[in-house]
Amino acid sequence: MAYVSDNSRISKNRWGYQVEAGMIAYSWTKLLLDQGTRITKYDDAALETASKTGILQLPEGKTAVDVVADYLSEVYKHIINTISKQITEETLKITPLEFWFTVPAIWSDKAQSATRAAAQRAGFGGSFGRRVNDKIFLISEPEAAAITALKKYTSSSMGGSVNVGDGVLVCDCGGGTVDITTYLVNQVLPTLKFEELCTGIGGKCGSTAVDRNFYKLMSNRFGDVFDNLPMKRKSPGSEFMRKFEVIKRDFGHSDEETTFELPLIMILWDPDPKYFDEEERLVIISSDDLRAIFDPVVEQILSLVRQQIIDARNDAGKDIINRIILVGGFGDSEYLRKSFQSSFASNGKITITVPDSPQAAIVQGAALRGLEGLQSTTKRCRRHYGFSWGMLFRYGIDDEANSYIHPFTGEKMTRGRMKWMIAKGDKYTYNYTNSVSITWSYYEGGKLNHSLQFYACDQKAAPEREDDNNVYEVGDIIIDFTNVHLAIFDSKITNGMKLYRLDYELHVVFGAQEGVLKFKATSQGQTIGQTSINFNTVKYY
Repeated sequence: MAYVSDNSRISKNRWGYQVEAGMIAYSWTKLLLDQGTRITKYDDAALETASKTGILQLPEGKTAVDVVADYLSEVYKHIINTISKQITEETLKITPLEFWFTVPAIWSDKAQSATRAAAQRAGFGGSFGRRVNDKIFLISEPEAAAITALKKYTSSSMGGSVNVGDGVLVCDCGGGTVDITTYLVNQVLPTLKFEELCTGIGGKCGSTAVDRNFYKLMSNRFGDVFDNLPMKRKSPGSEFMRKFEVIKRDFGHSDEETTFELPLIMILWDPDPKYFDEEERLVIISSDDLRAIFDPVVEQILSLVRQQIIDARNDAGKDIINRIILVGGFGDSEYLRKSFQSSFASNGKITITVPDSPQAAIVQGAALRGLEGLQSTTKRCRRHYGFSWGMLFRYGIDDEANSYIHPFTGEKMTRGRMKWMIAKGDKYTYNYTNSVSITWSYYEGGKLNHSLQFYACDQKAAPEREDDNNVYEVGDIIIDFTNVHLAIFDSKITNGMKLYRLDYELHVVFGAQEGVLKFKATSQGQTIGQTSINFNTVKYY
């Protein structure tokens, strides 16, 4: 996105290919939607550096959701204009539309919610009282890619057909993220049926990490002269980076050792002619340079795949993966494909395939999900989810520092123990709902908004206590009892004040078709109040 406020020569905001070299623009903003996700060992370590170079930056006064909403509003206008040319504006007005957004499977719940919020603000899904029957759905990118690829390889023998019992690993290598999910094919005819075989994994180590390594190389080689260049000369969309994009996409097709030239206006004192042509103002990089830029990212991706193969073997009790499908923008990289071929296909047991237009495979799968209802019959939960609980005190086990007396029952309790609702790796289906009974001690006259912390853990084994370093807060669930008739609940007088024991059930929908966590509170068979979640906004990078 390029804004008028930053670019005096434009009269309205520019987006996509309208953004020309030299404009101040904001790129890779999508990654900023997921700042609440902790960096893992598979993530790109250069994210921290990139966030300080002006690339993962935001305009003054705008959030990541603001910028993404601005971008998506342009996409929305383009979609509506295109459809109205085909079916007339009158027909479009009375035709409900479904919008399927693909999101990285590794994304936090907050990031998925932020995506949905940005889409709604952009006009999708019947915003601002218009087109109220339109709907927004989210689908994970590897599942969307699997729908496209499995449909193709079960209905066509091109590239070898997929059969019942096959384990298919889908590696979605995008710009910012890499998602890996393995599926077990359960049925081919009359309809395709498949399920998640084991818990997927991923990291923020997509093709933009190659760009960040390239920036790092330029910084190491040319120092402050490169670092202090105006962003319009070196940012994504600049002539310099457009040339690098061409080189990056073509790398791997030839084994010939060669050099590449990139135009960049830069004044250097006594430059090394091996790296910079001062007369023509050209940066020179070699095949060895490209390998040094690519290899750390490729190795991160290969490590993820190796781990997923081990997880699938452990879950199935045997070697079950016999096909790896590469999709996503970076999935089209010949250098990446050759690395996969030498790492996983040399024994002849695993086939590596790249569908036509691997980047389009993801949006095609999202469309097939909406049109034909194709989906994974079961999913594997990516993390543990649950609540911090007050439970009866266990003498000799629980710490006295965590003890308290329950105000209503008078029993000795301990705070901070976890009640996990669903475990990492558990299978669940669409609209899978888990419920938990909760008691809230409420003194008359206090606020009737009840806040409940919702926690998660990405480790394999879920800790017992909330204060474990691996447990983190997803967000606060806000339950509003304002319109609830309190007389239906037990009460007593304590210290001259009326104390109510508010009992309710909290229902958490993990497999909601909308693609985000959903919550509902009920009491005595009735829905009580409004239940929403305020997502945690801690910044980790």
